[in-house]
Amino acid sequence: MNNDVLSAFGIFQITFLLLDIYILARTGRDIARMGEHIWFCALIITHMQYLVCNTIWTFHEYDRIVLPQNVLMAVCTISLWSVTNCATSFFLFVVEKRMVRIFLTPAGRVVRQIPAFIITVLIVLNPWTRQVFTLSEEGYFVHEVLYLPTIALAAIYLLSVSVVAGASAVRTHTAFRRQANAALFGSVLLIILYIVVDGFFQKASILPAAVFAVIVVIFIIMQESNINSDALTGMNNRRKADEYLSEQLMHVSAAHPLYLYMGDLNGFKKINDAYGHIEGDNALILCSVALKRTIAKYSGFTARFGGDEFLMAWQPDRTADMDSDPEALIRDLSDLLTEASKGKPYQLAMTVGYCVCKDPGVTLNECIKEADKMLYERKAALRVGRN
Repeated sequence: MNNDVLSAFGIFQITFLLLDIYILARTGRDIARMGEHIWFCALIITHMQYLVCNTIWTFHEYDRIVLPQNVLMAVCTISLWSVTNCATSFFLFVVEKRMVRIFLTPAGRVVRQIPAFIITVLIVLNPWTRQVFTLSEEGYFVHEVLYLPTIALAAIYLLSVSVVAGASAVRTHTAFRRQANAALFGSVLLIILYIVVDGFFQKASILPAAVFAVIVVIFIIMQESNINSDALTGMNNRRKADEYLSEQLMHVSAAHPLYLYMGDLNGFKKINDAYGHIEGDNALILCSVALKRTIAKYSGFTARFGGDEFLMAWQPDRTADMDSDPEALIRDLSDLLTEASKGKPYQLAMTVGYCVCKDPGVTLNECIKEADKMLYERKAALRVGRN
């Protein structure tokens, strides 16, 4: 590699690093749920570490800098840990983004960290064990017996991302989420392609470019989803609800009505006061999961309307064997909220009112007002019943 090409390589690496810093600075806490935010930031930081180590190693490979053997060992150790940790962070971001329940339970959180723990132990101990890699006397990287198993463990995370993203793309009912999952799935394929191509470059790695492409894809998805999604729960937000329902109401009729529901979480203030706002947020997230599971059965739409208020809507399909009783959905939701409350010191429950929209001339605000009227009547009756 001549001086001009090596200089261009260094400029590209610095450019990636500056863009990482820019994206990290633009990734505020309000862009996503806490779990998503933490693991996306972890992905960026580990990529920055990888960029620095990769640049140092490349300049060493082409004899532009001379470093002691122990420094080279440290550079390679941090580099390998960083690239494997990028895969881990990518996977954990997708788990949080797609709310993969099996990995969000206490046992699931332990299981998902096992490969990462093994990788870290192998790499950290390698300067003494020399079982993952060694450096030749000339300073070249040499694979040892545990190198491929270490990479294979990191590959488990990439494979898991493709499975989660692919399954989510098939199950989702919205075009944006389908495209977002397809983009995540394509990111894994891009990384695999870069890994294959990377093998043809003896003294310089192009893998940082693939990881940076993934960061950009995720950043775009988060920015776009932030427009129409609620950051805490990942549900559609009020803006998306207004857009979706205004379109649906134009096509309603007596034969094909739209059932519009407004729900309010019972005792939410008491949960906040008794257990704190973090637990209050957890209650809203559990509620959102129950809402999504309920509305999926009816092939409908749900959104967080604001605070502890939620909205649902669906249209009965006359060709399907589906109960068109509007109360059926409320009963299904109640059952799932009871299930979600297991192990909690409080009972999740929601009071729901609804409106059967049959007239395309009626506005969305009028439908919401009617559903709200039933909601508050039922809230009042519930208070009277308790007294």
